[in-house]
Amino acid sequence: MELFQSIAEAISLYRYIFWPLVGLLVLVIVFIRWWEQVSYFFLNLFSTLPVMGFIARLSRSNEPRRTGTGGKLWYPAEEALCAKYWQHYKTFNHNADFYLRCVNYLNKVDERGRKPTGPVLRFCSVALVLLEAFIFALVLSPFIANNISANQAEFSAVVISVLIGVVLVPATHLMGAELHKNSLLKKIRYWYEDARHNNNAVGLSKNARLSLEETRLDDDQPNYIQMLNRISTNVHVKPQYWATAIALALILFFAVGAYFVRAATIDSIETQVVNGTPFSQTMDTQSSPFDLPADAVADNAKADSQATKEIGNNRVFASKLTFIILSVIFVGVQLIGILIGLYRSFAGVESKMAAKYAGNFSGSEEFSAWHSMRRERVERDAQEKLSALQNRLMMKRTSSQSQQLNELPTFNDFVSGKIRDKARSDHELSEHLKNANYASATQQAPVQPQQVQDLPPVSPVTEAPVAAAVQVLAASDNDKERINSLGDLVGLDEEDLALIAEDQGLSLEAVLKRQRVQQLLNKTRAKEGV
Repeated sequence: MELFQSIAEAISLYRYIFWPLVGLLVLVIVFIRWWEQVSYFFLNLFSTLPVMGFIARLSRSNEPRRTGTGGKLWYPAEEALCAKYWQHYKTFNHNADFYLRCVNYLNKVDERGRKPTGPVLRFCSVALVLLEAFIFALVLSPFIANNISANQAEFSAVVISVLIGVVLVPATHLMGAELHKNSLLKKIRYWYEDARHNNNAVGLSKNARLSLEETRLDDDQPNYIQMLNRISTNVHVKPQYWATAIALALILFFAVGAYFVRAATIDSIETQVVNGTPFSQTMDTQSSPFDLPADAVADNAKADSQATKEIGNNRVFASKLTFIILSVIFVGVQLIGILIGLYRSFAGVESKMAAKYAGNFSGSEEFSAWHSMRRERVERDAQEKLSALQNRLMMKRTSSQSQQLNELPTFNDFVSGKIRDKARSDHELSEHLKNANYASATQQAPVQPQQVQDLPPVSPVTEAPVAAAVQVLAASDNDKERINSLGDLVGLDEEDLALIAEDQGLSLEAVLKRQRVQQLLNKTRAKEGV
């Protein structure tokens, strides 16, 4: 084709500009796809640069120490450097229990084993749609404008194919995703109707507090409630077919419309061919002694006309059959996009994130070991950069202001402080919500005054032990609630647990016992495969 030949010549002429741009585009794609690894690499690189690096710039700070993360004394430069590495550390701060929560979430929404659409599969589906749309556009482009050149026709075909792909690729993927979501809604309705027949149905209402972190809140609920809590639905909890109707209308419009355009084109070409034959033109007849009889001439003309008509009909039939086959191929290509959306989409609100974390691991132990290895790498690099920064800061201070190396804060102190601060904020939030709920319940249900009969006085000897026992039980229940609200303690060592116990005013034995219980529960859930 002349257009592609012109493009190839332009690429060859401007190859010193074209290929660097292609390389830059590939580099951008790599950065987007593996951004976490790339950003961590540049963090280590920029931290060690001699003049404009993070350590070099932060070491020029003259701010004094102040109380910061975890209640320790920090230079602001130290906290700033630790915060940069904390952003990468917390992405790997997951243990076996988090893997089990991801699996639990996917199992309840019936999406365990599904994988998201990869870049290779997405690229292939887009390329197929564009290729088929380009074949359609070659027929449509001459009708856009009259008297255009071949290059202009090919260029317009490329533009039309891109526009068709922009319309159809999202439409087919959304249709497949909608069909998958509707299949889950049909399961919910089926299980709900079955429970209604058994007179043990639960109302179709969602739990707004449920998330990936709190996926075990509905363990005691029926399976249809568990699935309903994880997908977005309409008020009637029924399937919808908006995307399906729009996608089918677009596919049928392009397939049928392109066929009629092609059929009309071949009919017009055939008409021009017939009108241009010698049999359709009047010829001057002159008498000659060698002329055939009029009957013979008429028979020959009739035979030639019949042969030409049959050839034309066969050509038109073959062309239209080819157009029908191309339309079927076009519909088949769109079917591939629909199937990709059907089997590679997620209806759960956080299913895609859960599948991203749990999809590449065979079990909780492998998941925990991989994330532990990544955490150790980040902690090692962060401590190395922090020590270099502290050495520079100590060289700027006088000996009276300097500290011993064993007194300097470490990155592990920063991580422990972050964990303790989060546990404290979560505890304060839970206490605030508990007090707010209690206050609202007290206002809604005022206590009615009751007549109290006079009781005999209780001697102080018997009253004191009872009051002390009540106080002990109340304190025990309060400590138990506070320990349960600390969150996940499995990944912490004994030193971190001692700091948490001291900060929260709890006994170290109780915190260690809570950590041991969580470890046993994680092992039990791993065996059950929940």
